[in-house]
Amino acid sequence: MEELIKELIATGNIVQDSDESVPWPEREDRFNRYIELLDSLVGNEGIEVARALIQSMQAEDDYGAYQTTQAALGKFPSAEYIEALISELPSMIQRNSEWAGELLCGLANSVGTEYESNISTFIKMLSMSPEESRKIINQYIDQQEKAGWLEHRKGVLSADNA
Repeated sequence: MEELIKELIATGNIVQDSDESVPWPEREDRFNRYIELLDSLVGNEGIEVARALIQSMQAEDDYGAYQTTQAALGKFPSAEYIEALISELPSMIQRNSEWAGELLCGLANSVGTEYESNISTFIKMLSMSPEESRKIINQYIDQQEKAGWLEHRKGVLSADNA
């Protein structure tokens, strides 16, 4: 499993068009390998792999790959995915807040769907997370509700909805 985690994180760092240090054939091979790894997951690989999926979302421009990453995350049991998300969000917010916003938006958009209970699971798990993590995540949610990914879902991810 450790090799899978390393490879997900390495190949998930999508080479950007402006990066001339990596030849085109290698870029394509890495991208295709990342997609192949994502497609091979079934969701029973454990929380460390779920965390690695979130960690793998490193590039600014993903050329569509991270939609496949999000689909792979959806294969994991909800509690595992949410635990991994809360664990990884603080560092993701610091390294690439757009992807953090997209993941939280996906969660907030589960209102009115069969996955709506994930919102209360998220709020409950967030309330039990370390104070510093909770502070970073809640500040980010507040910011995104004012002008960002969560403008259309104000208050959905707040403790008032638990």
